Formats: sequence, structure tokens, C-alpha cells
Amino acid sequence: MSLTIQALINGILLGGVYALYSAGFCLIFGVMGVVNIAHGELVMLGAFAAYWLFLLGRIDPLISLPISFGLLFCFGYILQRLLINRVVGAPPIMSYILTFGIHLVIANVALLAWTADFRTFAVPWAGTSLTWGGLVIPKARLVTFVLAGFVVGLLYLLLSRTRAGRAIRSTAQDWEMARLMGINVRAVYALTFALGAGVTGVAGSMVSTFFVIHPQMGLQYTIVAFCVAVLGGMGYLPGALLGGLLLGVVESLCAALLSPGLSVAVTFFILFLVLLIRPRGLLGRGMLE
Repeated sequence: MSLTIQALINGILLGGVYALYSAGFCLIFGVMGVVNIAHGELVMLGAFAAYWLFLLGRIDPLISLPISFGLLFCFGYILQRLLINRVVGAPPIMSYILTFGIHLVIANVALLAWTADFRTFAVPWAGTSLTWGGLVIPKARLVTFVLAGFVVGLLYLLLSRTRAGRAIRSTAQDWEMARLMGINVRAVYALTFALGAGVTGVAGSMVSTFFVIHPQMGLQYTIVAFCVAVLGGMGYLPGALLGGLLLGVVESLCAALLSPGLSVAVTFFILFLVLLIRPRGLLGRGMLE
């Protein structure tokens, strides 16, 4: 029983990690309809931002989160303006090809700059755990879980309570009508992608505190973000939280009770069932409704 409970706790905490870096993916798809295959590279850049800030400036990753957000926000804004904006509204295959090319360029430039070495760094608080009744709760994952809920909640409030958020939602639901109402659709797209990139950079910074990082790490994060988005509802931010928790719990329970090798197979089987029964995701919503 204790093994099952520990696996459940691990899964919930892992789900928080998944939700944090999938929120940006959901936001970008919900507004622009672009499946960003280079999403994992944004996680990687956020992770390396935290790594170098800690290594060179001894800045704790929690303190450097605003810096990581700002750096990836600016990078995302420029990337959208120069490249992504050209395929918004085009057939989906165009965005797949473009973002896959961006994925290759970023990953290989990072490989040239930082080599293929696996890196990690020791943050004092990140290597400790809370214990209660024989159960172990790693502090780094607990902080990331709390941060995921905070970020998703903050984004949801931004979209529902602010003028910029209402412009983003209007653009997501009907960009032509939004343009007729005086909304600068191109500016909204750039802001949305920048926000998604900034949030993903924050996720990458937290990921760097308990996972090894390297320039080729991005693709696995893109795959997980896509699975999380599909499970919860493509483009629906609370769905990212639900999808992340579900995916984390399933993987953790499979690894603990069955076999670690089966977790991926079970994950994709569940994904297949969701697509078959509820194509719009478990919450049945999307496009930032």
C-alpha cells in the first residue's frame, strides 16, 4: 500500500511538471492553431538559462525565474514576428515543417555552443525532501507542482479578466471578427507566442533543478506537451493541468506496479482511447473557451 501511495504522490508531482511546460503549448495552439514542434527547445533554453545564471552568477533558479521568463518572452516575440507569423492561417503542414526546422536549428546551434555533455547543478534546497509517515516528497518537484498551479491560474485570470486577455480570446475564437472590431491580430499573435515561450522558459528553469539537461533534450518535452494538451483539451489551459496530472500518475503507477518499460505504451493507449471517445479532450473544450 505504501508503495502505491508513494507512486501516486510521485505521479501527481510529476504531473505538475508536465502541466507547467505544457501550458505554453496549449496557449499557443489555442490562439494561433499552430502545433509548435520546437516547443521542447524552449524548455531546453529555459533550462540552460537557469544553469548559466546559477553557474556564472550563483543566482538561485527560483530567483532567476523572472529573468528566464523575460529572455524567453523576448525570444518568442522575435521568433513569432520573423517566422511563425508567416504560417498562421496556412495549412497545418506548413506550421509542422517550419517549427520542425526551427527545432533543428535551435537544437544544433545549442549543440555547437554547449556541446552534447549532460549537465546538472546542485541547488541546496532542490536536493532535499520532506518525509511524512515513510513517504518522501522531493522539494524541487513540490515547488514545481505549486508553481504549475499558480502559472495556469495566473494565465487563466489574464485571459478572463484583462483587456489583453479578452483580445487574445476573441482572436482565438474568430480572428476575422476580432480584426473588424479593431483588434490588432498580428500583435495578439506575437504577444501570445511570447507569453507561451516565457512560461515554457520558467518550466525549463524548474526542470533543470532535478533533471539533467543537454541540447538534444527538447523533442521528448514536445511529445509530452502534445500528449498533455490532447488529453486535457487542445488549447484549454485548465486541461493542461488535468492532462499533466493524469499522464504523470499513469506513468508513475505503471513504473512502480508493472514495469517502467510499459509506461510509454500505456500512455499512448490512453491517448488513443481519448482521441477515439472524446476527440476534444477529457474536458471537452478548446480554443481558450
